[in-house]
Amino acid sequence: MKIEWTIKKKTGHLRPKLHYAITLEDFEIELAVPMVRIVSTIPKPPDAGQHYVWPGTKECGKEKPAEVYDISTPSHKTGHCREMLMLPMRPGNDYPEVEVSFRRLRSAYEKTLLAAYANSAFETRGSLGMSSATKRHFAPTVAAQRFLALVEQAS
Repeated sequence: MKIEWTIKKKTGHLRPKLHYAITLEDFEIELAVPMVRIVSTIPKPPDAGQHYVWPGTKECGKEKPAEVYDISTPSHKTGHCREMLMLPMRPGNDYPEVEVSFRRLRSAYEKTLLAAYANSAFETRGSLGMSSATKRHFAPTVAAQRFLALVEQAS
């Protein structure tokens, strides 16, 4: 799995945006690892659907966020996902929670990946023929038919 992210903020009162992409490797897709979802520590601003925030609002401060985002790995059916999350305005534009959260997601996913890999591949084959008791029962009749067929061919 590969996780890539970028945080971009335009000049003005526009909120920063976290863009991230997660891509699974082919072998991970083949293992059909289920999606892993965690509650991140990435702060979700009030009115996260609003692309701007005015000065003096609560989200510009240092208080603990009221809400955080859930983040997840992609489905093995698609193998990738791209997401965009709005971030609150912060002096200094520092968002250490992003890397911490992606590390936690990676750790949770790797546990699930190892569990899937431990469910190892196997192949079983079987075959049954007629039992010896049944063969003994039919042997005189079958032998007689074969002997008569050989005699008829010879004549």
